[in-house]
Amino acid sequence: MQSYYQASRNKKIDQPTLTGENVADVCIIGGGYTGLSSALYLASEGVNVLLIESNKIASGASGANGGQVSGGMRRDQFYLEKALGFDYAKVLWGIGEKSKYHAKEIIDKYQIQCDYKKGIAHPNHKEKYCEESKQYVGHMKKNYDYHDIVYLSDNEMREVTGSSTYYGGSYDEGEAHCHPLNYALGIAEAALSMGAKLYENSSALSYKVSDNHVRVTTKNGSIKADRVILACNGYLGNLEKGLTSKILPMNNYIVATKPLDDETVKRINPRDIAFADSRFVINYFRMSADKRLLFGGGENYSQELSKNIVPIVTRPLEKIYPFLKGVKIDYAWGGKLAITMNRLPFFTTLNNERVISAQGYSGQGVALASYSGKIVSEKILGSGETFDLMAKIPRQSFPGGRFLRNPSMKLGMLYYSLLDRI
Repeated sequence: MQSYYQASRNKKIDQPTLTGENVADVCIIGGGYTGLSSALYLASEGVNVLLIESNKIASGASGANGGQVSGGMRRDQFYLEKALGFDYAKVLWGIGEKSKYHAKEIIDKYQIQCDYKKGIAHPNHKEKYCEESKQYVGHMKKNYDYHDIVYLSDNEMREVTGSSTYYGGSYDEGEAHCHPLNYALGIAEAALSMGAKLYENSSALSYKVSDNHVRVTTKNGSIKADRVILACNGYLGNLEKGLTSKILPMNNYIVATKPLDDETVKRINPRDIAFADSRFVINYFRMSADKRLLFGGGENYSQELSKNIVPIVTRPLEKIYPFLKGVKIDYAWGGKLAITMNRLPFFTTLNNERVISAQGYSGQGVALASYSGKIVSEKILGSGETFDLMAKIPRQSFPGGRFLRNPSMKLGMLYYSLLDRI
């Protein structure tokens, strides 16, 4: 089934397939947020950039996600402070905040039409989480001088979600949501306008590093480049086996209902904001510009996306909104993102910095991945302070390395999904 985003995109970015021998200063592998924004920034600085995408531009998670423009990292500041110390946690918070504002700057600068709107609420699906939510809001105001976040009581949260299944939680006016595919295509269009070369249906089969260049090989061509950026995220495959034990592809799914009447829209989302709840297997949802409920939930670790998406996603949808049981689903789709063991981004360099990798956003990539393009570009251009700060995040391998990571994660996810139900 076609995705709602594909059906409602406002532009097409059709690019040729790479053929023959090509030369570039930088070759970017991957046409999602990280790759596209890297192409944009490098090209704007006069760098000869060539990007290859195995499918269509933004055909992966960048064009299929929940569209939430969130700040921070995938893990909250309580976790980061405990794991990394307060000072480093605060540095990462600052980078996350910059990524959020950077997304809005790109949208404004290049006049990207992507239905950008403010506000994300984080409702608790268990009452016992409410006290921690209150403490977190207070902590962010006191220790981070962050005042866009407020606590919502049980009644307030049930009013803004239109669901009696939730308790209290937080609401962040500084976060936002958008049409993720139109946002990505807007970045692609801007990169092309700056002189970047983009190629579709041009999967990187391998790359080889020599003393003074890197050669990337595709089915019908090759690129000789000074530097290579790996921006494949969940689609890295075995292109760089040294990274596969630290990055795990994960499939996540979304449905779009038929357009809903004004009364129903007002009932389930009176503020026109987005939601991401407290479950480990997160339910996230918002309204589209044409009044459809976009609801994401459910995930798996198979190589292929499920062909039976509707029941996977409608089960949690109908628990939250029982009155929508049996609502017509017009679109259902999935995307392949990449998670890390600690759910924090994985930045690294390889082969004496000839190869630079920025991946593993763990479901929080709309803002962070597109800002990562700027971070990576700065590293290549000689100012790598922010990249080096991100590269300091501890790297953990999945149990069993790349061979046993899937079975191990399946067992782990079964455990957490059971906790969600208790």
